[in-house]
Amino acid sequence: MRLPGGIVDDLRSDVVAPPPVDEVAAGRLLVRAAEHQDLAGMSRAHVDLLPIGLFPSLGARFVRRWHRTYLNSRHGLGLVAVDAGSNGAVVGFVLGTSDQVAYASGLAADRRALGSLALTGLMALAVRPRVAGRLLRSRVRPWTRRFLRRRVPASAPDGPAAAGQVAVLSALAVHPQWRRSGVGVALVAHFLTSARSAGATRAEAETSTGSHGATSFYERLGWAAGTARYAPDGDVVRTYHRRLAGPREG
Repeated sequence: MRLPGGIVDDLRSDVVAPPPVDEVAAGRLLVRAAEHQDLAGMSRAHVDLLPIGLFPSLGARFVRRWHRTYLNSRHGLGLVAVDAGSNGAVVGFVLGTSDQVAYASGLAADRRALGSLALTGLMALAVRPRVAGRLLRSRVRPWTRRFLRRRVPASAPDGPAAAGQVAVLSALAVHPQWRRSGVGVALVAHFLTSARSAGATRAEAETSTGSHGATSFYERLGWAAGTARYAPDGDVVRTYHRRLAGPREG
């Protein structure tokens, strides 16, 4: 997951523990579970505030369909931060899973959801020839070569089962006027609490290592940096980890 610079709160001091919601932004901020009625605003915010990667380039309609798969899954986690002093306007959201393997398996088995995503994606590509060309160069060809070389191992001792239940934070966005208010910190804190309550023992998030990334944000919150790799679009991304076992995070 890659986060544009400045979208997540630019914390100026080390964070030991995320602040309680009622202490954020002078009590104006409320964090609640995302609902289907929030999808339009969430998808638009994702496209506008997180415009990096393939999915946002397909437009808000596709992103809305993609977000819906999280809300429809019992392993999906969606939270929104709303401004209680402004008629409940959504000022930020976080989206991810409490069990990434179970979420992905469930989505792969849901032909209706996959068909809807595929159809919406094809319609988006039909009016975005440049995006279609980028998809062909960066993903379709490598996926095809990988599929042709694929060999099924006899066993996978280092796979998901060995790693335990892993939660993945897929997207985090906060509207610019709410920077440095603690919104991003509160959303991540609630995401981790929900993931741990659902049985996750570890959380992961991915961000760019460049100027559009949020490496310092995760490091200030105590996430451990993993290895860096090249994303299909050529950007260098780094995975961050957070232990959730025990009575406290980390």
